[in-house]
Amino acid sequence: MEALRLCPLFCNWPEARLIELGAVACAQFYARGADIGAQRAQRREVIVVAEGGVEICSASADGKRFVLGLAGAPDVLALVLLFSKVRLPYEFRAYSDAVLLHLPCDALTAILDAEPILWRDVALLLCTRHGDSLRLLHDQTLGSLEQRMATTLAQLGRIHGIAAEGGTEVGLRLPQEQLGAMLGVTRQSVNRVLRGMERAALIAIDYNRITIRDVAALEAIAREG
Repeated sequence: MEALRLCPLFCNWPEARLIELGAVACAQFYARGADIGAQRAQRREVIVVAEGGVEICSASADGKRFVLGLAGAPDVLALVLLFSKVRLPYEFRAYSDAVLLHLPCDALTAILDAEPILWRDVALLLCTRHGDSLRLLHDQTLGSLEQRMATTLAQLGRIHGIAAEGGTEVGLRLPQEQLGAMLGVTRQSVNRVLRGMERAALIAIDYNRITIRDVAALEAIAREG
């Protein structure tokens, strides 16, 4: 119930509806690296991240893996399944040990239909994500590696940022290999750019954790290109 109350989609819901939602939710643990959809391929479910982290990923025809995005608590995933029965064009994988809440789409739709005003929260969240996706696609396609890295870190900071001493800590474990998969470049290229940003006092790096020290400067780089 606490995870549902923190989730941006459900945080303003009436308590009675949250109780209904909690009654149909199924919590499941996934070890780091686990394929989240493997055992639930035939089910249509919305997913809430209660603990840990999830990567949204896909693979090219030649087997190269791309990380399209990262999600952590209290994010909600696969909302599009409320509107469509098509197979998602991407997969979910636990990039750290994770606890996820699986919400059957039919049960969630019934709760929404019982109080239609709650569909507004779904629509607003989907519109926000659509705008974020378009901006990220533009920046990742046209920008330099430095600009693309700044865009990625700024976005992760906005979504997953935690106030910390000296700046905003990105509240996700961020191995350089994973950042490379998100940007389509090698770990060495990621390391070069991150070290340059660290020398410029834009960020601080500590064992797969990144703290943004100068948000304004990072966003200024993100707007370049």
